[in-house]
Amino acid sequence: MRLSFEGFFAEYHDEMAPRRPRPQQIGATQAPEFVSEELKSVQLAGLDARFELEDVRVCSASLLKVDAGSGRVGRVHLKDVDLDESKLRAVDFVDVIAERIDAANGDWGGAQLRRTLFSDARLTGLSFAEARITEVSFKACKLDYANFRHSEIERVSFEDCVLTGADFQGASIKATVFSRCQLVEVDFSKAAMSLVDLRGSELRLAGSVLGLRGAIIDPLQLMELSRTLAQELGIAVEDA
Repeated sequence: MRLSFEGFFAEYHDEMAPRRPRPQQIGATQAPEFVSEELKSVQLAGLDARFELEDVRVCSASLLKVDAGSGRVGRVHLKDVDLDESKLRAVDFVDVIAERIDAANGDWGGAQLRRTLFSDARLTGLSFAEARITEVSFKACKLDYANFRHSEIERVSFEDCVLTGADFQGASIKATVFSRCQLVEVDFSKAAMSLVDLRGSELRLAGSVLGLRGAIIDPLQLMELSRTLAQELGIAVEDA
């Protein structure tokens, strides 16, 4: 087969040209891996320490103030479950749908959450301190005053959530999106961010604006943060 000089050069150039890395996706990319209709429906009155809850559907259960650390929840659909003031430290959630649950003022510190969906959930004041949260979606959730201090958050989506007063101090946040959220008086001080998309959310910070290093914001958010940023950098802005 004959190959022209131009064709040879073009083929050689294509082979030698550096390949562009694929853009990293931001936000949750994996959904819980189960079919809700195939799960067994069970009644739940309480939980013991180191419990295991798997392959079940739980609806309209009251687990108010339950204290059961180091448990495992896998391939479970929770719907209208009251977990108010629950203590589930170091709990392991894998492939879970939590729909309209109430876990306000609970302590889930050190939890591990993977491929989990929270929708229309009341999580006000819930502690996720030092938790590891990966491939998780929060949709239309109340997360005001939630505690994410020193947690590891990667590939997470917050959509239409209220996060007023939420605390992300010292958290590691990667490839995460906050879409149409209320981020009012939120503290990102000393957070480590990489590819964190805040565009389109209401953004007013309680802590240092320098905690946003590594975030993506829109021009309007930049204008609203500019005065605070100037103050932190020691820049005086005065009329001529």
